[in-house]
Amino acid sequence: MRCFAVLVFATFLTAQSMAQGPAPDQTKLVQDATAISLRALQFTQGDLASLLDAKSQFTTAAWAEFMKKLEGWQDERGAATFSSRLVPSAPALDVRRHDGVVDLTIPGVLEQESRNAYGGVSSTRYRAEVDVQFDEGSRKVVHLKQHTCGGAKSHLSCR
Repeated sequence: MRCFAVLVFATFLTAQSMAQGPAPDQTKLVQDATAISLRALQFTQGDLASLLDAKSQFTTAAWAEFMKKLEGWQDERGAATFSSRLVPSAPALDVRRHDGVVDLTIPGVLEQESRNAYGGVSSTRYRAEVDVQFDEGSRKVVHLKQHTCGGAKSHLSCR
């Protein structure tokens, strides 16, 4: 009887794990979260489509939070008044997985450039880190926040 109970319990656990499907590989989740974050932070001055490129891969709340940071830095059509891109300087840091969310920090150099109506160009580079929360189920960014930490030195991160 005891052997039968163990067999039934083992069968139940196997059926449960098969019904849930395999957990996504953490490496793939980090790659996806990083790619989406880099796309969101890479846009061209005056090009609304480049700014909106990653919108579908954010939750509605996360996209609203991201766009709020650009208030005052958009033209009348909603396009950014500067160009931006993040160049990673090392693999993702502080990767943690909990409750269906992957938290990670992307270290890098944030490059920004602005062109004025007379052809003048202003550019700057900052060491930066981007904190990302990525939902495993929806495969969408639920939070993205960038931190700058001074000029672009040879450091791999802000730490």
